[in-house]
Amino acid sequence: MPRIFIAFFGLCSLGLWGQGGILVQPIAGEMDFAGTFGELRSHHFHSGVDVRTQGQTGWPVRAVQDGYLSRMVVRPDGFGWALYLRHPDGHTSVYAHLDDFQPAWHDLALARAAASRSTRLDLYFEPHAYPVRAGDTIAWSGNSGGSAGPHLHFEWRDTGTEEPLDPFDYGMLYGDDSYAPRIVALHTADGQKAPVTAGGWTTPLRVQSWQDLSAEIKDKKYPQGLNLGIEALEVHWSWGEQEASHGFHLDRFSFDDTRCADGLMQPQVHRRTGLRTYRLAPSLGALPIWSAPEKSVTMPGRYTLTVTARAVNGDLAIARGPVDLLPGNGHPWADPEVANKVDIQSGERVAEDLRMTWSRGSFTDPLVPELVKTGERSWKASPDVPVLRALRYEWTPPSDYPTAWRSKTVLIGRDGRGSYRIVGEPLTDGRIRFNMKLYGTLTLVQDTEAPTFTTLKAATFQGRPAWYIGLRDNLLDITQYGAEIDGTWTWSYYDAKNKRLYIPKGTQTSGAMKLFAQDEAGNRTTFEGTFP
Repeated sequence: MPRIFIAFFGLCSLGLWGQGGILVQPIAGEMDFAGTFGELRSHHFHSGVDVRTQGQTGWPVRAVQDGYLSRMVVRPDGFGWALYLRHPDGHTSVYAHLDDFQPAWHDLALARAAASRSTRLDLYFEPHAYPVRAGDTIAWSGNSGGSAGPHLHFEWRDTGTEEPLDPFDYGMLYGDDSYAPRIVALHTADGQKAPVTAGGWTTPLRVQSWQDLSAEIKDKKYPQGLNLGIEALEVHWSWGEQEASHGFHLDRFSFDDTRCADGLMQPQVHRRTGLRTYRLAPSLGALPIWSAPEKSVTMPGRYTLTVTARAVNGDLAIARGPVDLLPGNGHPWADPEVANKVDIQSGERVAEDLRMTWSRGSFTDPLVPELVKTGERSWKASPDVPVLRALRYEWTPPSDYPTAWRSKTVLIGRDGRGSYRIVGEPLTDGRIRFNMKLYGTLTLVQDTEAPTFTTLKAATFQGRPAWYIGLRDNLLDITQYGAEIDGTWTWSYYDAKNKRLYIPKGTQTSGAMKLFAQDEAGNRTTFEGTFP
């Protein structure tokens, strides 16, 4: 898409320093969304709104309020190219996965990179050094970093706490909606499913705890759109002449608590079906904050449940049906003092040469942790419960373990929500330590293989002539990379998603090029060649 530079200097931007909220939409025109605030993602709540750009990059991105540039980030993963604007009403707007910054800020980024000889940038600026007006084009949308496709990730944060807030509560426009939210089905941890038709289900579900029950909810802007999250949920119980209810409304959260999403998302249902369903009772995580039911709902028996979900635009979805609460003999959630059980406060388990330790508040669910050795360098931790805090694993290598491998030992962990690879930290007593927010199958390997370069080719990057060269690692992330032309440091950018290292051509037409790359384990490789 051709780039258009827009600046608003008309009446719409006059006097905005005295006003608050999102006064100009970050993308012009009717917006479509690929994700909304608080949406359930694996290992996190979605912290903003994903604005779709029709599969294209290069859409003008606008400042939503007067303010100034407070932070600039350039990295191959995460938010990729991102800008942070601070506003006088106490909020910060964030624009991520960008293709490029506006020209002056693009030059600023490259100048700071050259001064520090760094290809990763995380820059903070003095207040008002780089002011903007509402509606100014500050960047162009892209697909950089950990983005799964072209879009703008937009956030609205409390500047004082850095907590993300729901942008739709502060002036972001949802626009037209032609798809009513609906509760598709109720699911249980042990595999029961009650499809919802005509607003209800008739066959009773049988559970031993309300945490075992979850709702599959769909909401879109239009029938062909992508599924979006909800902002609030209420559960109402009625039995005999009695009734009670509880619920939550997620409109802000701390990044420290974002992994609580794994507890709100019923973990057994997700492991079995891949669905991100909403639990109908709180986990042990701090978020979301549920209201307390007016009466106890722990007595076994038949209840009529009414589940109400509220979409981002305020539309409601309601489903009603019977649920039998069974005696919870032996069930993890049956103990009313479950949050104080010794096994989930803190502790350790040892399986021969691997020790696992955890601190209080590490898990979303009650459990008695188990760790068993399943192979020469593999283990299994069970039961499958999401992790909120990093667990510590310490491995004692055999006496003949090569010294050169100690800093290149990798723990690979997998659970029902994903996988991690962590390079260990050698300790002075001979053990190797790994801190990992995962509890599942564990395997130790050694990575002594350096990243590899492929053929250098002509390309364009950010609309400018460039070279690119394929760059990938066999196991780990590439954490350092760089380029020199005729012995002079040159700006380069690694597109980790597509495994390409880009080097802008600049004004040079020939010369000697030297590239290097290093992975998380310190394995390093170089490439030398000439161009054109």
